[in-house]
Amino acid sequence: MSRSTACSVPPMSTDSGENPQTDTDTDTEEGPEENDDLGTTAEDDTAETSSAPEGGFVAGAVGLVGAALGLVSLTGTSLADKLHTRREIIGQIDSNSGAEVDQMEAFYSAPWNTVALTNGAFALLAVLVGSGVLLALHGRSTATQPWVKALALGGVILGCIGLLIAVAMNFDLFADQPELPMPPAGG
Repeated sequence: MSRSTACSVPPMSTDSGENPQTDTDTDTEEGPEENDDLGTTAEDDTAETSSAPEGGFVAGAVGLVGAALGLVSLTGTSLADKLHTRREIIGQIDSNSGAEVDQMEAFYSAPWNTVALTNGAFALLAVLVGSGVLLALHGRSTATQPWVKALALGGVILGCIGLLIAVAMNFDLFADQPELPMPPAGG
């Protein structure tokens, strides 16, 4: 019988009693497959994804958004500035139209309260986002990264402070509303 070089398994020698040799290039042994791009096996990939700590990238991003919203609620936004200016212009238009308008209300209180309302809305968003992340992470696992919890908690704390400041601004607790001086009596 002639030997073909295309055969992947060499013939076995029965007279020497030795173990047969196999070609290692065409070994079809059942085992983990090689992942060419990383040099890891398929079993290693599944183990890494199943044991990955929860509260990673997405939770960290949402926690950062909550902290940023809390900071914005304290410092103010350009949106609040624009609404403040708009409210002042509306007050000026109302006072120039000849209608009986409380000038201090139109020029001071209404714009001030608009800023307080806008900052309060950002503070409320910060509290909701931060506490949502904390509750979601607390209910899931204790393996959450500490920085994610810290960011979310920071957003909640800044949001609560922002809410308190917004309420105090709305009720003029920091400063009384200015009053126009009374004209002198008699002429």
